[in-house]
Amino acid sequence: MPIVQPDRPNEQTGGGDQPPPAPLEIELKLRAASEDLERLRRAELLTRVAAGPGTARSLTSFYYDTPDCALQRRGVTLRVRRIGQRFVQTLKTERRGDGLARGEWEVALPAMVPAPDAFDDPEAKALLDGVPVDALAHLFTTRIQRETRILSLPDAVVECAFDTGTIETRDASDPVAEIELELKEGRTAALYRLALSFLDEVPLRVSEVTKAERGYRLVARRPPGVMYDPKTPLTSRMTVDEAIATVLARCLRHWTANEAAAEDGGDPGGVHQMRVALRRLRSALALFKKTVPSPTLDWLRDEAKWLAGALGPARDWDVFLNATVAPLESLRPEDPGIGVLRAAAMRQREAGYAAVRQALADPRCTRLHLTLGEWLERRGWRDHASTATLTALVEPIDGLAGRLIARAHRKVATRGRHLAQLDPHQRHQVRIALKRLRYAMDFFRPLYPDKRAKPFATQLSRLQDAFGHLNDVATAEALLQRLTGESADPALHRAAGMVLGWHARGAESSGPELLAQWDAFRAVRPFWTRE
Repeated sequence: MPIVQPDRPNEQTGGGDQPPPAPLEIELKLRAASEDLERLRRAELLTRVAAGPGTARSLTSFYYDTPDCALQRRGVTLRVRRIGQRFVQTLKTERRGDGLARGEWEVALPAMVPAPDAFDDPEAKALLDGVPVDALAHLFTTRIQRETRILSLPDAVVECAFDTGTIETRDASDPVAEIELELKEGRTAALYRLALSFLDEVPLRVSEVTKAERGYRLVARRPPGVMYDPKTPLTSRMTVDEAIATVLARCLRHWTANEAAAEDGGDPGGVHQMRVALRRLRSALALFKKTVPSPTLDWLRDEAKWLAGALGPARDWDVFLNATVAPLESLRPEDPGIGVLRAAAMRQREAGYAAVRQALADPRCTRLHLTLGEWLERRGWRDHASTATLTALVEPIDGLAGRLIARAHRKVATRGRHLAQLDPHQRHQVRIALKRLRYAMDFFRPLYPDKRAKPFATQLSRLQDAFGHLNDVATAEALLQRLTGESADPALHRAAGMVLGWHARGAESSGPELLAQWDAFRAVRPFWTRE
């Protein structure tokens, strides 16, 4: 496999004395219905750019790991694949950074038996060091019918593989219907542009989940995982241009890493973290708008707002069930009205998650993902940029970071002036400004000593908790009105009255706490100043 240099955010140019880069697989994976794959195979678009008729192969792959999944914990997968009469062993890493690249090493074997010692590359050997060969066990199998075509594009050469088949364990299976676009020559942005042209032909979903990840889930019978706390890897050596790419790429990664969990719905953290990621993305786009006044920013913000809005009802019912119904159940376990309340809320939650799945399956969601990915890879904010903008982009990020945090801080102070006299809507605007300040602080916090940033972050978090409690109360009251308006069940109305009374007492006592936290926040020292 040829080594392709990825055009991804924050790629650093090494010195002449550094070792050669590891082999990389740069791949964009797309999901589709089987009938849509067939339509795309026959599309004139594909025929026009194909360099030849393509090839069809049957691929059987055995995936190996230790019983305690030592390789998975290291972030690598090991497989042996049969291709006709040949056997190929492959070692792959997880995605490197927030781009599409993964480390990949391949070596021919004499049989369908793993041989970790067959790799010569030092990095591959290090990844497998200490894993005993005799402890490796066959965990799952993929059986794939693959049709491959080489596509010759104006700025890239791409291998396009149509995969159908199954992922199998001893007692479970999962169907496969997807397209893999692997970059052979050129720049990564070409993969996104090609995928956008495919989307014009048939409905598609971007898939962040590899066949190996799906196989491990089948083995463990667990739902998709949730990504929390996506720290932004900024450094003071970065330019503004590099920092923009890093922040936005991390927001995109945070979103896409939680999409499977949001769709599954088994862990409430999935839809919550995906909403957080989309809010962080919108905040980042707003932060950088004055620095890079690209019209694409507004479109991206509007589309991210639409998608986050589609996730809102599911999240609201999750919070209601966990923060409102569950405490009541523990206090009054024998009260039948609480059970009626839970059942009614669960029906609403199920409808909320149906709306989540509908939004994620909407081509509009895929278009947002692909457009943002393409724009990031080619750094589209440079398009039609003025000389002043281009000059600002090559300056160190430190100065701009302080100005952006200070601007967000001023908005909080302005909106929160005379907090005790503000009405609920005005307080909600303060809460939104606090979130934007929090996101700005999180983006740029790695640029500042933690000793200086931590006190501010701690107090900001306490203030947000105080505002968040009031917001949860207001949301719960609105949800209760909806439930009682749709049902005449006296048990439900009695339980709703109990909740409203409980919240009323809590809201009354939380007012002084909110004002105290606001005063403490105003007194805390800003960490982004040099004073």
